[in-house]
Amino acid sequence: MNGVYDQLEFPGTSGDRPYVFINMVATIDGKIVTGDRSEPVQDLGSKVDHATMHQIQRAADGIMIGAGTLRSLPNINYPKNVYRFVASRSGKVDPFCNFFTDDPSRAFVVTSIKNAESVPEDAQAICVGTDELDFEELLGIMHQEMNIKLLLVEGGSDLNAQLFKLGLVDEIFLTVAPKIRLGANIPTIADGEPLDRSAIQNFLLVSSIQVENELFLRYRKR
Repeated sequence: MNGVYDQLEFPGTSGDRPYVFINMVATIDGKIVTGDRSEPVQDLGSKVDHATMHQIQRAADGIMIGAGTLRSLPNINYPKNVYRFVASRSGKVDPFCNFFTDDPSRAFVVTSIKNAESVPEDAQAICVGTDELDFEELLGIMHQEMNIKLLLVEGGSDLNAQLFKLGLVDEIFLTVAPKIRLGANIPTIADGEPLDRSAIQNFLLVSSIQVENELFLRYRKR
């Protein structure tokens, strides 16, 4: 099955970091999980959504996820020759899951210098920031040392929120699944501390594609 995009082109950035795009699937009421945070969400999107996800992954030079996403998807697989990063505050991850063993030379744990010793010996680490992970420094390393021009971020909500707050998200791919989840504490595509009204970010709708009851939206930052 093919994804919904005939081709994927990106404008790129003129700075010293990759072009960053997020891909998520959410219910009509904005929720990104069907169970709790530790459970897989393959039942949220359709087969078309899954095919589109793989299509977007193949367009990237690197893919980054949060530690919670990794724990909920221990069998996750990514295209060959794509760098993959897991952002972890603690540095504690399972170095024997598919994320690392599928292509060890291109898999990295990203954490702060303070938690460098917590990273398992079997995993490569990139330590940026003294006490907290420094995403701006991380993106600079990706761009300058790894030649990553297009970085895909696949959540979770905390990682997305940190990148949004820093103004580092250039595009959003969002699949709206025809479902209602409800729940005041159920994660959305980006949680974290709210932005001030004066700092609310605006995005432009690049495309909208309907496939049966799903809607595939693409937004680009103004």
